Amino acid sequence: MKTLYLLFFALLITACGSKQTTPVPATLAPSPEKGLAIGTITFEGDIPLNDIYRFFYEATSGDKKFKKANAGKIIISGRTDGKSMFNGDFNNKKSYLFIIEREPGTYAFNKYAYLDHLGPSGSVSSSKEFAIPFEIKKGEITYMGEMDYVDLIKKGDIRIFVADYYNRDLPEFKKKYPETDWDRAINRTPATGNTADGLIDFRN
Repeated sequence: MKTLYLLFFALLITACGSKQTTPVPATLAPSPEKGLAIGTITFEGDIPLNDIYRFFYEATSGDKKFKKANAGKIIISGRTDGKSMFNGDFNNKKSYLFIIEREPGTYAFNKYAYLDHLGPSGSVSSSKEFAIPFEIKKGEITYMGEMDYVDLIKKGDIRIFVADYYNRDLPEFKKKYPETDWDRAINRTPATGNTADGLIDFRN
């Protein structure tokens, strides 16, 4: 779905000032009443094709108030300052660590969107809905796998591959946040979900 850049820019400013934008917890440890979900987003391709990527998730349990309060997104900058380069945490800067702190419950990444370029002629493309499920448990750290995002696809191709890279990713979390007890992390990489007719592929 295409919309004008100005609309996206307004929404982005609103989102960045809202509690719906996923913050990185200061202590990187679950608070007594919440839990953490961790994972990675990896981009396939030598350079980013878009300026901004957003990966949305929602609660799939609880009432409307709970779902609204616990919805969120991961925002990743692609091209910056006119330069086409990734700026991730490892894997030639193409893999990004993410951490979500939310109330206990069941969740799912359900949509992605990207802005092709900054400027008045930029436009946003959004995916149809899918479901990459994960669970947040009180006081626990849940590893939910890697979402491998293919930047350039043809109609009908797979966009996101979901796979278990726990043994690769956990050392990267330990390096970036050495004060956290990452040995508490539990591998719960999802093996099934709503693929949106082949847009998502589960590799486990």
